[in-house]
Amino acid sequence: MASLASSQNYEASQSNAVRFGVPFISYGRMFAGALSWVSPTASSRVFLLGRDAADGRTGLLARLFGIRDLALGLALQHPSADVRKLVLQAGVAIDTADVAATLLAVRSGAPKSALLGVAGGAALFVGIGLTALASNR
Repeated sequence: MASLASSQNYEASQSNAVRFGVPFISYGRMFAGALSWVSPTASSRVFLLGRDAADGRTGLLARLFGIRDLALGLALQHPSADVRKLVLQAGVAIDTADVAATLLAVRSGAPKSALLGVAGGAALFVGIGLTALASNR
C-alpha cells in the first residue's frame, strides 16, 4: 500500500488519483456531511432533491447521511495508509449503493435531478476511489 503512505520521497511518484483524488473525496465528503448535518434544507437544494417534507423526516435522513459522510471524509485524513485504504474501499461500496438507491428512488418518483445531484457525485467518488485503489497495487 505504498502509494497511500505518507513518505515525503514518495509524494512525487504518487498517482494523480491518490495525490489529488483522495483529498478531493475527503474534502467533498466533509463538506457534504457537514452541510447535511447543519442544514438539511440547504443540502437538499445543493443535491437537487427538491423541497424538504414539512414533518422533519427528510432532515433526519439528511443528518444520517451527513454524519456518515463526515466520518468517512475525516477518516481519509488518517495518517495510516492502511486505514485510508480501508476507508476508500468502504467509500466505494457505500457510493455504489448510493447510486443504486438513487436509481430506485427516481424509478419510484423522486426528481430526475437527483440523478445528477446524488448519483453523479457518488459515481464520481466511485471512479476516483477505484482508480486510487488500483494505483496502489
